[in-house]
Amino acid sequence: MLTRRAVLGSLFKGAGWLALRSAASAEDRTRIVLRRGTIAPVPIPDDFIGLGYEMSSVSAPGLLGAANSKYVALVNGLGARGVIRVGGIVADYTRFDAKGTAAWDPHHTVINEASLRQFAEFLDATGWRAIWSLNFAQGTLDDAVTEARAVNAALGEHLIAFELGNEVENYPRGAHAFRPPGWDYAAFRRQYSAWRAAIVKALPNARFAAPDTASSVEWVENMARDADGEVQLLTTHYYREYQKRGSAEQLLTPDPRLADVLARLRIASQQSHIPWRMCETNSFSGGGLPGVSDTLIGALWTLDFLLLLAAAGCSGVNIETGVNQLGFLSYYSPIRNDSSGAPSAGNPYYGMLAFAEARRGCTHMLPIEADLGGVNATAYALGASGALHSVVVVNRERAREAAVDLSRIFLRDAHVLRLTARSTESTAQVTLGGASVDAAGRWSPVSTEKLRAGIVIVPAMSAAVALAARSRP
Repeated sequence: MLTRRAVLGSLFKGAGWLALRSAASAEDRTRIVLRRGTIAPVPIPDDFIGLGYEMSSVSAPGLLGAANSKYVALVNGLGARGVIRVGGIVADYTRFDAKGTAAWDPHHTVINEASLRQFAEFLDATGWRAIWSLNFAQGTLDDAVTEARAVNAALGEHLIAFELGNEVENYPRGAHAFRPPGWDYAAFRRQYSAWRAAIVKALPNARFAAPDTASSVEWVENMARDADGEVQLLTTHYYREYQKRGSAEQLLTPDPRLADVLARLRIASQQSHIPWRMCETNSFSGGGLPGVSDTLIGALWTLDFLLLLAAAGCSGVNIETGVNQLGFLSYYSPIRNDSSGAPSAGNPYYGMLAFAEARRGCTHMLPIEADLGGVNATAYALGASGALHSVVVVNRERAREAAVDLSRIFLRDAHVLRLTARSTESTAQVTLGGASVDAAGRWSPVSTEKLRAGIVIVPAMSAAVALAARSRP
C-alpha cells in the first residue's frame, strides 16, 4: 500500500536530505561516500524543465518573440523541450481583445491576436510548449470560450492545457476578493466543471491543468480524487517564504514543510494516474529577496530544488521569471530583461543550466545513499536504462568543503563542471564550468576537470556536476 511514510522514506533515502540537516563539525573537510540505493528509479519527463511568466510578458511587444534571438537561445540552453506557463496574478486582470491594443500593465493587461502570433512564433523557435491561464477570477464564461478558441488556433500543438484561474483558494481573501466568503473547494469545483464543459463544447480536444493552488495540497488531493477525466495535469505553486520574511538561511536549509507536501502530491498523482506539475515556483514570493535570490545562493537553491522535485516524482517545474505582478523585474529571475526587452542570464539561470547539463541524455533519477558526515549538502544521481550518467553534489556549508567518493557508484571516468562564484552574497556573475552565458545567449564550458580516483572535492558554497564520458551535442 502506498503511504506517505513510504514515499518520504524513499525520497530521503534517494537524496539523503534528512541526514543533511545535522550541524557541521569543526573539521575543514569531510569525506562523503555515495552508494547505489535499492529503491526504484524515478522517471524524468522530457519536458520537465520549465519557466513561468505573468500574462503581461506575452503582451509585451518583442519580448517572447522569435526575433528575440538571445531570449530564444537562453531558453534553448535549458533543453530542447520544456514548458512555459503563462498566468500568475496578472491573469486575474487580463482580457482578450482580438483586434484591441495590447497592454501589459499588471492590473490592465490586454492580449490580442498579434500577441498570440508573437508567442506562437516564440514557441516554434524554441520547440517548447505552453500552459495558458484563463481569467477565472473576473472574466466571463463567454469571454473564456472566445479566448480559448483564439489561443488554441494560434498555439496549436504547442498548447498543453488551459488553467482556469490562479491560486484559486485565495479568491475570497484580500482587499479585492474575487469570490464571496464561503468560497471553498466544492464551490470551485462546481464552477470549474461548468467552465470546462463550455470550453470542451467549443474545443472537444481541450486539456486542462488544475486546480492551480497557491499552496493548498488538500485541493490538489480533492481534484485528483474527483477528476473523472476533467483534468489532465495537477498543478500547484510553491515559494519558500514571502519576501519580507525571507532570509539567506532559509535557502541554505531544507523547508520543514516541503517534504510532506511532496509526499502528498506524489501519492495523489500515483493514485489518480494524473501527473502533477509545480507550475509556478521560486525562492520568495513578492519577487524574491535582493542579495539572496539573485546570488550564488539563489543558483544553488534552484539547482537543488529542481533535483529534489525530480526525485519526488514531479512531472515538471516552472521557475518563475521576468516582470512580476508588482510591475518590477523579480530578483529571482533566471532570465532577466531590461526596459527594451533585451535579455540576459540572471544568476539562478546557472542553477537551471547545471540541472540541464546533469540530465542531458538521462531518463531517470537513480537512487543513491550517502554517508554525509553531518555536511549540509545534497547528492543526486541521474541515468538511463539503469546506467549512471551524472551525479550532482550541492554543498551549502559556509566554510567546510566535502570530499565526495563516487567510486562505489561506479562513476570513475568522468569530468566535473563546477557551479561557483567569487562571492556567495555578491550579485556578480555566477559561472558554470568556468563560463558565463555569452552575448548571443549561449553557454559552453571552458573549465572541466577529470575525476581523479573517483573523488571530487566540492568546496563550501558550490556545486559539482560529475558527468560520465559522453559526447555533448
